[in-house]
Amino acid sequence: MSLLSRVRERATKLRDYCQANGYNTHIALFVDLGRHSGLCRFVVWDFDEAKAIITSPVSHGSGSQTPRKRSCYARVSNGDSSHLSSIGRALVAERYVGSYGVAYRLDGLDDTNSNLRKRCVVLHGWEYTTSVPIWPFATVGSFGCPVLSRRVMARVDTILQQEKRVLLMTFM
Repeated sequence: MSLLSRVRERATKLRDYCQANGYNTHIALFVDLGRHSGLCRFVVWDFDEAKAIITSPVSHGSGSQTPRKRSCYARVSNGDSSHLSSIGRALVAERYVGSYGVAYRLDGLDDTNSNLRKRCVVLHGWEYTTSVPIWPFATVGSFGCPVLSRRVMARVDTILQQEKRVLLMTFM
């Protein structure tokens, strides 16, 4: 199944959740960790148009890496110091400028990602993350953060500054 089919499948349910709980019903972010890291697996989804606005590769937690080679596929955890990504719904919270540039804190809304803020897992850009697919190669790892290229993060930041209470849904 394609990335957009997998996102579309989840978007309707997420929009219903957003309406019921006071979250943004125009825009949502999705990360499909079930896809190879060298492929596009990050999506900015427009609920009103039922389509992707942005697709891009995104890094996953480096705890997924084997000692000898970087893994192209993510494993997940909500545990401290796991350096793994977490799945579930998260509120894209406050914007700040840190050592990686513009970033957004994430507040996990599910049991599978309730420790995101405590673990300092944030949405940010990094100069070593690719903005184009590099399959069959893997993108760089992170400490569990969804990391975009700086170019893509700048586009996402423009959208997030205009929208409030946006959710990020990470799934496998």
